[in-house]
Amino acid sequence: MKVNFTLLFFLLFFAFSSKAQTITGIWKGYFVQNSFGIYEDRYRFEVQVEQLPNNALNGVTYSYKTTVFYGKTEAKGMYTKKTKNVILDELKLVDLKIDDKSNPCLMTCYLEYNKMGDLETLTGTYASRNVKDKADCGNGKVYLERATTSDFYKEEFLVRRENALKKKGGITKKSTSPSTIIKKGIVKPGAEANLVTNKPKVPTSTATAKKPTVRVAPAPSKRGLKPKEDNTDVTSIPKKLPPPPATVTVPKKEENTTLPAPPVVKMLPKPEVIKNRNNELVKTIQTSVKDFKIELYDNGEIDGDRISVYDNNKLIVSNKQLTDKPITLTINADENTPVHEFVMVAENLGSIPPNTALMIITAGGKRYELFVTSTEQKNAVVRVEYKP
Repeated sequence: MKVNFTLLFFLLFFAFSSKAQTITGIWKGYFVQNSFGIYEDRYRFEVQVEQLPNNALNGVTYSYKTTVFYGKTEAKGMYTKKTKNVILDELKLVDLKIDDKSNPCLMTCYLEYNKMGDLETLTGTYASRNVKDKADCGNGKVYLERATTSDFYKEEFLVRRENALKKKGGITKKSTSPSTIIKKGIVKPGAEANLVTNKPKVPTSTATAKKPTVRVAPAPSKRGLKPKEDNTDVTSIPKKLPPPPATVTVPKKEENTTLPAPPVVKMLPKPEVIKNRNNELVKTIQTSVKDFKIELYDNGEIDGDRISVYDNNKLIVSNKQLTDKPITLTINADENTPVHEFVMVAENLGSIPPNTALMIITAGGKRYELFVTSTEQKNAVVRVEYKP
């Protein structure tokens, strides 16, 4: 009887959990176009979706690949809770940057929801059609993970939902956004800059602290001058001998063990353009090499985007235009300056808002491609941490 009750309780709990499950939120990953096994043509893919009371879906999608293609679409679909299947259909293009040799296409995604521990995924396939003549554009596979931040903008329906949860007290520390984390001086170690965990914060990860110092073991204090030890040394000397000079009370061995205090690296004062805008963390990169290279391109059609870049609040790129030729920076990190926080500031929005750039960071044979977006209200932040 006890077994039956336990099983019944489990089934009821599972049914309730399934019913409460929603796919509303941000999903990030990629889709891969089938190419008959010759090569893998991969695009980055982001979906922002709202699940309505009748399980219909409303949202937007972002597709992008280096400087070749960027597109935003409006999408609608349906979520079947019983089978955990999702159909998401891109209806029309909202924004597009594309080279002359490519054709824009709209996708229909056939996905399945899965949850493994804290990881939630939408995986499946897609079919696509040409925007102009509805011709077949090919098909492939889709992989998405639930995320807490967007590489672009949070849609209004997500902002409204978050505000409603705040009023009800429904937002916990788990859902803290990266921008909030930066303001509080907390930084997540590693990851894709899109997951927030409950792990204790490591002392070295201070995001916007004014003094990012080198964290080493504290130098031995001068408490090495222990009165007890001094008394022992004095009493061990025969009374007939004169007491040792005061300068001998500190053994030379202890003097040598005192480490000099590490140099303190001071951040420059924040410029007004960083103070007065939201600063959103895109990614934190950890590297064991001192020298790394940064390249900045316009992500798609050259539309006059102009940017400035700050490194630890120091201006290193001033009002330069993004093109198909890179703005190249060589950065040197060391123990004195182990953290470099790069802030990309939009000087304008170009002819096709927002201001979008492809940032490629090469460090120690590793290459990181980041899609960074900035506006007149938001700066993009990328942190590189040197850890030998």
